[in-house]
Formats: sequence, structure tokens, C-alpha cells
Amino acid sequence: MRTARLFFIALALFSLSAQAQWAGPSTQRAGKWETNFGLYLTSSESSDGLNESSVDIDSGYGFGFGVGYNFTQHLALRFDGAWSRADYDAILDTEDEGLVEINHRLSAFTGQFNGVWNILEGPFTPYLQAGIGWTFLDSNVTDGPPTTGCWWDPWWGYICSGFYSTYNETNFSYNVGAGLRYEFGRGMFVRGGWERTAIDGGSGADPEFDAFRAEIGWLF
Repeated sequence: MRTARLFFIALALFSLSAQAQWAGPSTQRAGKWETNFGLYLTSSESSDGLNESSVDIDSGYGFGFGVGYNFTQHLALRFDGAWSRADYDAILDTEDEGLVEINHRLSAFTGQFNGVWNILEGPFTPYLQAGIGWTFLDSNVTDGPPTTGCWWDPWWGYICSGFYSTYNETNFSYNVGAGLRYEFGRGMFVRGGWERTAIDGGSGADPEFDAFRAEIGWLF
């Protein structure tokens, strides 16, 4: 969290001092759509829940993508998605066995509708964002016996396989973020930034985590 705060403060100070130097000629992102993809890295996080339950999530990695529309040179609306995986240790309060410790790997997908303010009009600009959406968390821990399904294959005949259901949930989440963006010729751009996402767990555990994006995109 300290690193994220320092990054945000430094970015805000830099954006104020850079306006005159980097304003430059205006690019034509206003009225255009854009799409992007790239790396997505998450920080470690710990959260305590009800009845001594808790979860400790290691830093993780994955990929991010997005699509958006630029209403003006400054204002844009985007949908940003990200998939990531991370190892975790959890203590769960169960009805039959009491407190149970789990060590596994978490899969997560986050989708957010973000309002973005590009501070400068030129090809280089810091940006600020805020948005709401949802986060899907999959513990990858089975919640019961497998379900067996069978189907006919024209080459191999009948094939049967087991499918496992896992403990998972989808929760409301929201974020704030900041970053830097630079637009090249031919509609290409790169951007990188930090975002802080908070998840409404609904059970006393409301984890928050920092994430960092490094992405390449195109205007069209």
C-alpha cells in the first residue's frame, strides 16, 4: 500500500509540472474507440473474516485487456478486464470440522467500467480513473464429489469424464487508479498504471489489492 501511495503522489506532482512541457500538438483520440491488452500483476493481500477465518494471498500475475470510447481529448469510458492467478493460504470456519486450513491457488477475473480523465491533450498524458464492476474468485477447491458426463465420439465411441465443482463467488468491486499513456503514430499507444481494487466480500472479509498494468493498444 505504501508503494501505491508514493506512486500516486509522484504521478500527481509530475502531471502538474509536465503540462507546459509535454502539452505538444493535440492527437485525435476524441471520437475514437480503442482496444488494448497486456500484462497484469497483483500485489499480496491479507484479510480477516468472521469467526477467526482469514485469507493470505500472494502476489500474482495474469493478463489484462480493455475496450473504450474517447468522448473528448480528456474524457473516456472504458471496460477493463483482467484474469490472474495467485497462491493463497486460508483458514475457513466450517460447520463439520471447525477451522480448516487450505493451501491452494486462486483464480480471479475482474471486470470494471471505468471513467478515465486524460490530464493532457497531447500524445503523452498522465491519466486518472475510477470505476465499478465485479470480481469472480475461484478457490479451485472442490465442493463435492465429481459429476460424470458421457458423450459419443465418432472415432473413440463413448467417452466419460468427471467434472468438479469448486467453491467460488462473484462480488461487487470498485477501483481507483492512475497511470501514464503515450500515443505513437498510426493509432498505436502504450499505457501503464496502478489501480487499487476493493472487493465487497459480504462475509466480513473485504480484501483490497493493488494491481499494475503494462499494455499496448490501438485507436480506431
